[in-house]
Amino acid sequence: MNLNIKERCQKVFQCFSENTQKSLRAIASVTGIPKSSVHRHLRTITRRQQYPESYFWETESGEKWLRSLVFGVIYWFGIKGGIGSDNLSAFFHGLHLDKRIGCSASALRTLEVQLKEQIVAYGQAQSESCQTQQQIAICVGADETFYELPILVAIELASGFIFSEAECENRTYATWWEQVSGWFNPEQWDCRFLVSDGAKALVKLAVSGLGCPTRPDVFHLLYALPQIARDCNHPSTGTTAKTTANPARTTQGGLI
Repeated sequence: MNLNIKERCQKVFQCFSENTQKSLRAIASVTGIPKSSVHRHLRTITRRQQYPESYFWETESGEKWLRSLVFGVIYWFGIKGGIGSDNLSAFFHGLHLDKRIGCSASALRTLEVQLKEQIVAYGQAQSESCQTQQQIAICVGADETFYELPILVAIELASGFIFSEAECENRTYATWWEQVSGWFNPEQWDCRFLVSDGAKALVKLAVSGLGCPTRPDVFHLLYALPQIARDCNHPSTGTTAKTTANPARTTQGGLI
């Protein structure tokens, strides 16, 4: 079995830590690594033992945790948080990891690019593996939320899965379709209906884009019900107020 440099170094360190009195010949005999290589690895390990936590990084579990730390920092702070490679490099240097990993700004930038490529490739592979012969029925809800610019949101109502969520300059049909066309495949999805607030752009999106009927959402219906009730009971328009103001006419009309 061929071992890489890190695995050979870990094997030498483990053997040496079990008995520090072992000679180079004894360690070479136990590990199966040439004596000259054992001597080189021990010198490298000695140079790296500068801090109290350095011992942990030499172990197999420490190496695995260190790998998780590096990729976690690059993903959450570099890719997701938008923090630059120079700051990430300073962070790793502050943790005394410059003796363990290549934490220069250029090295971290290269690793970040490779990680992004792996994420995209994984997403594509998962998308291809999830392709089915039959169409998947979906019910879509679409609406806009406002903070600064409008955020166009399209979700699958049964599962709550977010198909798209993007901040856009406007909320026209063309802008909506630009977002929806990125995930909507008529051969894969069978859209039964689109729930919206009845905006013209969303109605057109349902009929022309998704090829399905549109349905009103309950929120705007509930919002409109009190207004309808007020209109019905208003003295100038409603019949209830007139009947209450003159109950005698109601009695004479034979309703009682």
